[in-house]
Amino acid sequence: MPERYAGRHLGRFRIDAAVGAGGFAWVYSGWDPELDIPVAIKVLKPQFAGDAAFEARFRREALTASHLRHPNIIRILGVGKDGDAVYFAMDYFPQNLSERLRVMQTIPERMVAKIGADVAAALAFAHREGVVHRDVKTDNILFDDHGNAIVADFGIARASTIASEDTATNMVVGTPQYFSPEQARGQPLDGRSDIYSLGVSLYRAATGKLPFTGDDWYDVARQQIEDAPRSPRELNTDLSRAFEAVVLRCLEKKAENRYANADALRGELSMLVSGDTPESTTTIIAVVPPPVDRWPRALSRYRVPLAAGGAAIVLLAAWSAFAAGRPKTVAIAPRVPPRPMDTARLPAPPFTMTPQPRETTPAGAAPAAKPPELEVSAPAQATITVSGRAVGKGNWHGTTISPGTHWVAATIATLPNCPTARDSERVPLSNGHATTVNLTPRPCGLLALAPQPESARYTVSDPSGTVLMSGRTPLPAPLTLPVGKYDFHFSAAQCADFTGEVKVEAGTTTSPKVTMLCGPK
Repeated sequence: MPERYAGRHLGRFRIDAAVGAGGFAWVYSGWDPELDIPVAIKVLKPQFAGDAAFEARFRREALTASHLRHPNIIRILGVGKDGDAVYFAMDYFPQNLSERLRVMQTIPERMVAKIGADVAAALAFAHREGVVHRDVKTDNILFDDHGNAIVADFGIARASTIASEDTATNMVVGTPQYFSPEQARGQPLDGRSDIYSLGVSLYRAATGKLPFTGDDWYDVARQQIEDAPRSPRELNTDLSRAFEAVVLRCLEKKAENRYANADALRGELSMLVSGDTPESTTTIIAVVPPPVDRWPRALSRYRVPLAAGGAAIVLLAAWSAFAAGRPKTVAIAPRVPPRPMDTARLPAPPFTMTPQPRETTPAGAAPAAKPPELEVSAPAQATITVSGRAVGKGNWHGTTISPGTHWVAATIATLPNCPTARDSERVPLSNGHATTVNLTPRPCGLLALAPQPESARYTVSDPSGTVLMSGRTPLPAPLTLPVGKYDFHFSAAQCADFTGEVKVEAGTTTSPKVTMLCGPK
């Protein structure tokens, strides 16, 4: 029974109460007295903890997952075994996407796109590290205090899969409603399988329905392989065609027809969040000149909006004062190549017309708007992207970007999990205006902390005194930090505190020598 661990300690973690259960583990709320924060603790059920092969795989994959350090991946704080309990502890986030959907039924499109972009960023990082999640679903998408999506249970499904194969147990690993077709077939998986499962999660969040349901897991798996999902816009008419296209591409039966990687999917979802899609409202104007030289200049203020997805163009008419007993008319018309004009009907000079290879601006009409200009200042090696599309490197100047709000980013190649490898800014661009953006991505280096004695509590702070990292040594791996100077501090029982300064350089490992003065034990 899960209550067996309530009130106990596993390692340094205090178990408070059972809060849930999965196929292989019980989940508890608890407390980490060392970091003084609430935690969630997963404990293997006894029938699996007693299986040596299963236990070894579980602990190894949990340890692998603990090395995935990314803002959208849950932080694993400890992996271990205490008596007969095999467990791992992680940050505690009380709400997941499934629970939010029970309250809201469906979630607005832009919010779904934001959640999806966060999850895709986590998946992209994990895939680059060689880790495929295998069980992306609404239960495993959590939320932090700021509303950011956090992905949980990396590597656990893989541990379950391999262990069940090793022990010849007949069990289904994963959640059939979120299976990719290749997962349902039992084929080898790569990151595109996670993209399919994320597509199912987005479909459910936006429509309130799963694309495939059935009486048993076999029936659901068959549908994943054979059946086309129902159009999301049939279930929720508020969804845009652009959002539907993204979701349905994720749900393609053949992996090669989905997004090539999670970074590409994140870029598309980020554009939906910012509203920068082909369905965004634009403005056009084209004017047919009147056969007179007295054009009512006030009409140059008018613009005709082309609504998103619309095909009709509104025609406006205006008239000026009568002259010689005949009215003079003007019309707003579609922007199409003008037909040849009957020059015999044109008035005599001073009205003249010079042939042009393209459309001309009529007398009195507003001149064509000059497209936005964007100047990006960034390091020479940085790749520049605008709304997820690579446009150049280093200092870059663009004059062909559409007006609207864009995410402009500069990314450099550096160590994995470097928090400053990408610098971005949300930039509004408008016709006739030039905008300059300064982006300063920074590379990272490694900081190895190995004090004597080995067991000590540490903090790493920036020059302002802000604590960036803390924990206990020995560390399983060096810390990844942006280049620069840092202060570090060590404390241990019966030892004098040690404080020092260190400079982290790009692509190298810095190992300050720390020997603490300690009294007799």
